Amino acid sequence: MNDKAYTITVAEPWDFESPDGKNVIQGTILSILTNQFLVFKANYILNFDGVTGDTLLLTPRFKEGSFNSTKGVSVNGGMLLIGYEDSLSESELKSNSKFVLIGTIDG
Repeated sequence: MNDKAYTITVAEPWDFESPDGKNVIQGTILSILTNQFLVFKANYILNFDGVTGDTLLLTPRFKEGSFNSTKGVSVNGGMLLIGYEDSLSESELKSNSKFVLIGTIDG
């Protein structure tokens, strides 16, 4: 999508740490598929209780949330368990992911 830097502030798991510090994930948005679904790539490999990878699927945490803006949106995040390809549908992405975090995205 672009090279703009985004930050996810992780609320759960509360004890998450990354190379950027406690409860912080830095990366870029690969694709905004809909205003309710985006693909985020971290700048490093993430580990959530043995689930590892660098690609997260984010959805708004609350029904009224959307990605019309990526400023301060509360999100649910799933780790993509397969390699990301633009040709994968939203349902294929969701079925190949595991829920790993609750947080907020800012960019």
